[in-house]
Amino acid sequence: MTGTDDRQQIFSALGRHWNPGAATMLAAAGRAVESHATGSQVYAEDGTATLDLAGSYGVFLVGHGNPRVAAAVTETLARASAVPPGAVHPVTATLCRYLLGILPTGLDRFVLGSSGAEICEVALRAVHLARPDRRRIVVADGSYHGKTLAALSLLGQRNHRDPFEPLGSDLVVVPYGDAAAVRAAVADGSVAAVFLEPVLGGAHLTVPPPGYLREVAQDCVATGTLLVADEIQTGFGRTGQMFAVRHDDVRPDIMLLSKALTGGFVPVAVCALAGSVVDAAERHPRWHPSLLATGGPISAVAIAAAVATIEEVRDRDLPARAAELGPRLTEGLAAAVRRHPKHLRGAPGIGLMAGLRTANPAVELMVSIGLAQRGVHTGHSLNEQISEPVLRFYPPLTCTATDIDHALAALEEALTWLDRQPRALTRAVSALLRRQYRLPPALLLRLSKSPIRMDWQAG
Repeated sequence: MTGTDDRQQIFSALGRHWNPGAATMLAAAGRAVESHATGSQVYAEDGTATLDLAGSYGVFLVGHGNPRVAAAVTETLARASAVPPGAVHPVTATLCRYLLGILPTGLDRFVLGSSGAEICEVALRAVHLARPDRRRIVVADGSYHGKTLAALSLLGQRNHRDPFEPLGSDLVVVPYGDAAAVRAAVADGSVAAVFLEPVLGGAHLTVPPPGYLREVAQDCVATGTLLVADEIQTGFGRTGQMFAVRHDDVRPDIMLLSKALTGGFVPVAVCALAGSVVDAAERHPRWHPSLLATGGPISAVAIAAAVATIEEVRDRDLPARAAELGPRLTEGLAAAVRRHPKHLRGAPGIGLMAGLRTANPAVELMVSIGLAQRGVHTGHSLNEQISEPVLRFYPPLTCTATDIDHALAALEEALTWLDRQPRALTRAVSALLRRQYRLPPALLLRLSKSPIRMDWQAG
């Protein structure tokens, strides 16, 4: 068990050596110290269980501690945890074979990496090598492709990008879901690539209109523009198809994969490229194979986790499970919006990638806290600067109908409580959110009646 003294030591260490602002907010919220997790449940040191419907924004697609992935990781760790540069491990060949069997036709060259941002940068390099006479990149407003410096140059979120300008890419930002805007942007043949999430993640969670990706793909083909599909959040069944591009039967030139591919165990990512893109890159006058390499070798443990995850997704047909259970979640959220219009604005979602569009950041926070108090963990948008943030529901695809019903019942209780509160409460919380990083940490802890002493300095 973790007592108050132990918790004090944990939060003190986090505040002094990791993230003082986060430590303050977690302590003020009374955040439990996690002990272990299995399936859809996360357990705290005091034995209480929380239903995880955040899934780390898609990482825990096959559930926490999935036995098949755990066994593969453990076996590989005992046999060959790391593969030195130049060596070959059979599991790498297996991963390539599995990917070839499930990806859209034509994506047959794979670059392995450790994070989504890293393989996003690989894709950007491939684009510039394959289209050396074009420098413009089209992205969607609100899009997210990572926070390393080159990936930031593709970010459709100005609040994250602006502090680092000028960045490298000649960026064209278009409204998400507007195929005509993409068509106009690529029409003159000066755009090297369009980077798109098949379902917009970020702070907004937007499902595009049917046919949107198909129209974009057609315009890309007509103008020789490369289409990069960022499936880091949507891949491996999250939306009810193995990959979200399949809803429009689109075959992108490049696809980015990570999050779910880790099985929740070891970071791993893949940049899947069409052979035609690699062929074009190889015609670049300064071509060298190292130009499409990542920073170092990927551990055999990570690759084994990816292989076992694909086996779990394929053998249990988890995309079909998401398609079956998805309406239970999305329709339940939509019903909550109809019952509570004072605080909710919509319920975007497809498959088991769903959310609640809230009236303001204060409502998002209070609904999130209300659910946490009732044993349900959801995914905060992590953005207090937008007007209507979307609270995420990304459960493991191994969840049950009972899990979803429990979450919806907890949501109804939290919203019913919130509806009874005066508007002054949401105004006060909104003011607090705008100033949270400037308030004295000790004051926040006193206001929240936290037992944790603030013995670190917030940055």
